[in-house]
Amino acid sequence: MTDRATALWSRPGFLVRRLHQISVAIFLEEMASLEITPVQYGALMIVAANPGIDQSALAAELGVDRANAGDVLARLSKGGYLTRQPSSIDRRFIQVGITEEGTLLLAQAADRAKRAQDRLLRPLAPKDRKTFVAMMNQIIGASNHVGRATLRLRKQSL
Repeated sequence: MTDRATALWSRPGFLVRRLHQISVAIFLEEMASLEITPVQYGALMIVAANPGIDQSALAAELGVDRANAGDVLARLSKGGYLTRQPSSIDRRFIQVGITEEGTLLLAQAADRAKRAQDRLLRPLAPKDRKTFVAMMNQIIGASNHVGRATLRLRKQSL
């Protein structure tokens, strides 16, 4: 390996990008028959936990901009997994709810998502897995404000 290639593999940004590619590939393999993406799965989880959440709040929970959240919600609505309707209090806000089909999809995806996480972390020793996740949360917490879309942070239970 050349010195330049070695230098590339010591760059955190390169490694994070490559790890993200691997993470998404594993997730898509596990979810292949369900045809759901990581962002769609996250959106379904958030809506299930927060019925009636508005589109802007959902975008903040996912860490995506409102336009991308709108696209994700449109696909999930078209698939019959979510409902979207104007708020009765303020018609400018779109409230999102999960359908029976969405709840069923989440139930079908739960074990697959767990397998995807387990596959991703499998190369690490069991004692190192929580530490790795905690360290990622530490970096995100310290630098969240510089992301394209600010993620609404919560205390992580590890």
